[in-house]
Amino acid sequence: MRKFLILAVLIILLVVIVGVSSQVALATVRPLRPGHPFFPVQDFAEQARARIVLGETDRAIYHLDLALQRTEDLVILQESEHALLAIHYLNRALDQAIAAITEAPEEDLTFLTSQLGELILKIDVALNNFQDNPAGQVEAVEKLRAKVVTLEMLLANVSGIDQVAFDANLQQLIQDAQGAIDSGTAGVPPHNVLFPPGSPGALHEFFILDGEHAGLDCLACHSDGEYAGTPNLCIDCHVDQEPESHYGEDCAGCHTAFSWQDVNFDHGLIDTRDCKFCHSEEEPANHYAAQCSACHTTGDWAQIDFNHQAINSSDCQSCHLVEKPNNHYSGQCSACHNTSNWRQANFNHQAVGATDCQSCHSGRKPANHFGGQCSACHNTSNWSQAKFTHQAVGATDCQSCHSGRKPANHFGGQCSACHSTSSWSGAQFNHGAAGATDCKACHSGRQPANHFGGQCSACHSTSSWSGAQFNHGAAGATDCKACHSGRKPANHFDGQCSQCHTTSSWSGASFNHSFPMNHGDANGNCSKCHPSGGKEYNCFACHDKDKMTNKHNEKGISNFASRCLDCHPRGKEGDGD
Repeated sequence: MRKFLILAVLIILLVVIVGVSSQVALATVRPLRPGHPFFPVQDFAEQARARIVLGETDRAIYHLDLALQRTEDLVILQESEHALLAIHYLNRALDQAIAAITEAPEEDLTFLTSQLGELILKIDVALNNFQDNPAGQVEAVEKLRAKVVTLEMLLANVSGIDQVAFDANLQQLIQDAQGAIDSGTAGVPPHNVLFPPGSPGALHEFFILDGEHAGLDCLACHSDGEYAGTPNLCIDCHVDQEPESHYGEDCAGCHTAFSWQDVNFDHGLIDTRDCKFCHSEEEPANHYAAQCSACHTTGDWAQIDFNHQAINSSDCQSCHLVEKPNNHYSGQCSACHNTSNWRQANFNHQAVGATDCQSCHSGRKPANHFGGQCSACHNTSNWSQAKFTHQAVGATDCQSCHSGRKPANHFGGQCSACHSTSSWSGAQFNHGAAGATDCKACHSGRQPANHFGGQCSACHSTSSWSGAQFNHGAAGATDCKACHSGRKPANHFDGQCSQCHTTSSWSGASFNHSFPMNHGDANGNCSKCHPSGGKEYNCFACHDKDKMTNKHNEKGISNFASRCLDCHPRGKEGDGD
């Protein structure tokens, strides 16, 4: 039994703690709004917490914060079925805040009244946004509005009220204002008398107080307590703010009550057509002389759209001459430009009969450029797509244009002798067409060392250097050694090549020997007689030298050893007898 009691007590304490915590959370976070099924629970928690707040100033701040929350609730619920309930809770919260302020210490009164003033402005904005109120809400809204207006007037003059008496008079002034609505104006100062709710006066329909006017104190315009005959023209109050040479006297024609800088002049409303009457001083130098409306809109000067057709403008240069660059085409702008964009230029050469290209484009020619018309190479849409038609311009003197592009030691004749007009590469020289017979005049620099000194055509064809074949007969070449001496092997016969070789091949050489090749037992073996090679010979390889010496001495022949062939040209004894 004891355990059960302890458990029950613990459960009860837990429920109490949870309940208290929930109420504290509701009073702090305030997630619910009037009309919610559990809002009364939140309202109970809020009121309970207000009673335990320590200190009069802190309690007044709490109630001001609570009234601000109810104001936000009204803004959200103003078009719902709970709007009337939201007004009720806001009205009560405002009364509680006022009561708490009257109980606060005098030293905190200035701060609290400033906070109250901010709250009143927010409530005023919320009420001004109320539209199409159901019948049951009109009275509640107007009573709350009357209270707000009275508080605004009171707070506007708080510096003139004895602060010691302020807390005692605040509630009484609100009650007097409410009584003025219900029973007339007796005992209430004229400037504190409120118009009947919903009346044109209460709504200030004769001069709507919005924008900057919404924050005006009534006494700013009705300082002497008189309402009838109060000026309602802008200029009556703002004459000191009007700049010199300002348009008209009706500020509302351009300005709104929200800001002087927010200017919106309705040209159509005042039927103004003479733009220059007002804007002539804004016109730049050399500006188009007609009305501003020909180009500009009434909403923005920068949005320019000039309608050339509408004003039948065809002489472009009458306006745009100063915009032409140096050396620009002298005709009308419309020959190239459209009326919407200067940069989208497209010159129609045919339309203006333009055939003398150089009259406009001579300044764009590179150095050493073709001196004829641009159209010989270029088209009118693109400079880079150039194609020169030589035949069309009768161009036959290639060098008059292309001499500067020749490599060093290049053929000095016309380019057409080798090149085609479509490409420099793939060149083929027509020797016959060019009448070129002096090969060395062009090709001397390409000869190898110790090369034949005659014309290239003696060996080579005009189609290829390779496959050369020398025609000795055509060239009249008889001195073989003049060309081939450097190709002889060591100890070679030093006579003419033709004595052994033919002109078709080095191999198969046959020496025309006057001395019998089968002399003695030589049998065609050259070394038998020429052991050292060359043309020197020695007979003593076969004949006994001493015997030959004695025999020749007997006949009185001396120095015979090197002169055998003088007496024996055929190798026989007695040949020379």
